Amino acid sequence: MNVVIGDGTACIADLSTRFLQKRFGDRDTLSAQSQHGQSFVMDRNASQTAKILGVTTKQIKDWAWVFRENLSAGANPGKGQARSFLDSDILALMFVRDYWEDNPDIENIKYGLNRDEHNEDKYQELLYKHTPILQDPPSDLDETWTHGVLLHSMGTSLYLELARNYRCSAESLLEEALVTRTSRDSAYPILFAYRHTLELYMKIIGEIDVRTHSLRQCVHLVEKRLGKSIAAPIKGWIIELDTVDPNGTAFRYADEKFGDFKSDEFWVDFRQLKYVMGLVFDIIDRSILQMGLLDYQHHL
Repeated sequence: MNVVIGDGTACIADLSTRFLQKRFGDRDTLSAQSQHGQSFVMDRNASQTAKILGVTTKQIKDWAWVFRENLSAGANPGKGQARSFLDSDILALMFVRDYWEDNPDIENIKYGLNRDEHNEDKYQELLYKHTPILQDPPSDLDETWTHGVLLHSMGTSLYLELARNYRCSAESLLEEALVTRTSRDSAYPILFAYRHTLELYMKIIGEIDVRTHSLRQCVHLVEKRLGKSIAAPIKGWIIELDTVDPNGTAFRYADEKFGDFKSDEFWVDFRQLKYVMGLVFDIIDRSILQMGLLDYQHHL
């Protein structure tokens, strides 16, 4: 599955940001389609919108006209066109519903909408409850959507992009742990992310097409590909990680045991890990670019 990460996160340079926001609101349809692993249409029709708000379809249409200045054009389409509501429309109509009464103060409701009071957390959270995780990309998705990620079902052809994604995550987690002094609370995700980043980088630089998670085997294949040994102490650091986690699972599952290590206990200094892994990643990253392996594809 391909992941496009925005450069606004400072995780990966020169990658365009593409993100998801619009929501699908029919809970019954959501539940039925979720069981089949489908993605979903984002815009809702009047009936689906009415189900979310717990009102009649006629009421939705009436509100759409009264508050047309606060809604998208699709909420009041031209003759013969299907009516559709965006996320922003649903939020606005939630606010309208909360302040609607037998003799509503329409001007006061419009005043609240103009003050963006419909964007409060309580309305957004209600919308989330009627929203699938996997959504069809909205038509107006662009680089300003920095609150999500666009996934491609065909898979990623850019392994360097994937390696840099994991590197960004590893370094961000570690930095946060150091700043907040919570290393114990996030140690395993951090160590897994670093190890997996290293594996991805090794497979790119060695153009490895063998199905393996062994860093030791990756070292052998990289050295064979390059025709020379990996310099110390880099090779030693890589072998250390393979020794403690030979299959790439030791930091992922509670029932996994560490590899063949001489001691039952060992200390990992996250400050040292940050430095040495940053050094290793920088060297491999530069080498990949120099060797022209930017578009390397791993077919397994």
